[in-house]
Amino acid sequence: MAVAKKSNKKIPLIGQLAVKNLLITKEELQQALLHGSSAKNKTTALKEYFLSNELISSKNIDRLARAAKALEFRKKEFKFGSIAIQKSFINKSVLTLALEEQQNELKNSNRITHIGEMLVDAGLLTEKQRDYILKLQKRVRIENQKTIEEKKEGVDTAQEDQVKISSKEPPVEKILEDTSDKSLLLEPETITGGIKLEVAKNFMTAFFTKTVSFDENITVEQVKEALFDKGIVSGIVVDEMIQGFISSSGFKTKAFKIAQGILPIQGKNARVEFFFNTDYLTAGGMTEDGVIDFKDRGEIPLVEEGTVLAEKIPMVESRHGHNIYGDKVETIPGKDLAIKYGSGVKISEDGIKLIADVTGFPKFSLSGRVFVHEEYITSGDVDYETGHINFDGNVNVKGRVKSGFKVKGNDIKIIELDGGIVTADGNVRIAGGINEGKIYARGNVYAKFIHNSEVACMGNVFIAKEIVDSEIECSGRCVVENGKIISSQITAKLGVTARNIGTEKAEPCTIKVGHDVFTKKELEKIKDKLENLEKQLQHHGDKKEKLNFKNRDLQKEITELAHIQDRAQLEEKEINSTIALMEKDSENIGSIKEMKNKIVQLKTDAQNAEDKLDSCFDKSEKLEEVIKEENRQVKSLDKAQKDLLTERANLLKWADENPGQSIVIVEGVIMNGTVITGLHSEKRVSEMIRHSKIVESLCTSDGEKDLNVYEMQVKNI
Repeated sequence: MAVAKKSNKKIPLIGQLAVKNLLITKEELQQALLHGSSAKNKTTALKEYFLSNELISSKNIDRLARAAKALEFRKKEFKFGSIAIQKSFINKSVLTLALEEQQNELKNSNRITHIGEMLVDAGLLTEKQRDYILKLQKRVRIENQKTIEEKKEGVDTAQEDQVKISSKEPPVEKILEDTSDKSLLLEPETITGGIKLEVAKNFMTAFFTKTVSFDENITVEQVKEALFDKGIVSGIVVDEMIQGFISSSGFKTKAFKIAQGILPIQGKNARVEFFFNTDYLTAGGMTEDGVIDFKDRGEIPLVEEGTVLAEKIPMVESRHGHNIYGDKVETIPGKDLAIKYGSGVKISEDGIKLIADVTGFPKFSLSGRVFVHEEYITSGDVDYETGHINFDGNVNVKGRVKSGFKVKGNDIKIIELDGGIVTADGNVRIAGGINEGKIYARGNVYAKFIHNSEVACMGNVFIAKEIVDSEIECSGRCVVENGKIISSQITAKLGVTARNIGTEKAEPCTIKVGHDVFTKKELEKIKDKLENLEKQLQHHGDKKEKLNFKNRDLQKEITELAHIQDRAQLEEKEINSTIALMEKDSENIGSIKEMKNKIVQLKTDAQNAEDKLDSCFDKSEKLEEVIKEENRQVKSLDKAQKDLLTERANLLKWADENPGQSIVIVEGVIMNGTVITGLHSEKRVSEMIRHSKIVESLCTSDGEKDLNVYEMQVKNI
């Protein structure tokens, strides 16, 4: 057994590809691995086993071997790029473009060029840097380009044309200071005073050496003028060092660095490092013999209050550089991100760590938030005594969920579901069975049996005994380990496994595999929610605009009323001054009386303006409160919209990373009448099928006929 364990630690790539392409099952691969456990070359042993047992044709073996070699080669290329980035020879965008160009070349011309050669040809990498990386990888330089066709003949281009590299070669970090490597420098030229000037190809460094015609009487100013004439204006050493070069006799063979540019700093995106398992849809554990155990979900993580759950690694600010000619060297800026969290989590004072605020179960949601869920435990059934349960955390029901009652939470455990409705953001575990119930879960569903029920989940459905008269939709696998599927409609993106499908007397089953109905419905829900949010945002935006317009009118009225008060006060003061002058003359009594009446009218106008001002200010305060509430509503809706967009992006990413598999595996019998539908084809079972695996395959030929059609093919297991 010890040998078998050791052999399964690393499954040869050809075996993994055979399973992935549905040429063999995981069980057949395991048998092959056990058979060749003592072989020195596991890949060769697998090939011989597949051929001798007629599991895979020689033609497909060759295809798998070529695909494995291509994948291994691409891995080395990715590693080459990673080292180049790590050593700051190139940036990530340059690597991405090179890899894309390499992939396009492979598709269009069936040829492949090493990215090292591509980058050297483009002037983005020096030959010295390329050879340095190849040496680190224990690879060798490729002098000639090889085609994929040559690989078919067993030629591995990554192991040809060895180039010997001197062990005395200086580190790449010091290459720019070493003018002995002429490949890093432009053609030298002689400038004023018999000085040889050499400039690095990246324009970041310039070197001086003395020629036989060097003028020992040359001055520092003349040297600087000569550099200026060549356009070198940045990073020139201080005058004392230039004078030292002129006076020293040691620079006839040794180079003197006269100018050094400022190297740029590439920005790095911020990222979040999690300290708990964020993949709540993990496929399952691995048994000792290398088979995936779908019953093993791993330990449910439990964290104590105060535990650090995640940490944000801050972005690295980019810095533009300058070459010796004073030109700016552009960089790619890093991108920041917000670290998001929900209930049961708090953020550290420095704003970069998420910490558990309670003891519970951590979870990373599709909306990109981290939660810690506490657990709600019932002492018995969910019925009229408890009412519905809606808990923002895990729920543990120590009894049944009776008909008409609802349970909503994160991970939910129930003894038995008897007509109830369960909605879970995580997994649902039913110790007994599901009778006339409804389940919606964003994780997996586990139960002994399902009768007359509806189950929809994002993960897998694991049933111990049977599914009868039920409708199942899941984005994972539907597995009935030791029982039957009877009179049911099953849709499972990753396939269906059961002991038996159908009975002689029951209505036929409809099995749909490869289709992701759950995710499609979820995306439709998100689309509807986003459209609704957009309408609400539009409504509140229009309302805000009207309120702001109304408030502007009020402010305008307030300003006009304030002007009325100011004018009344000024006019009253002027009239009082005039009255004081006119009171000395008795002939002005009539005019003075009129002026006093005018003052009374001004005071009345000012008081009326004051009363209106009070009313306007009161209205304005109320309007501003309404506007603040509208702003809060818009902010809340905007946050909900961003969360939904993140959720949609994560769903699409998850769906893309977990492609569908049109496969049905039945150890017992599939009864006639059963309809099995794949992504592109359908099979109606006309007579009983035993011990079979039904897989959708692309048929390209039938005897002398050229075909290009899909069909559900029946294979023995």
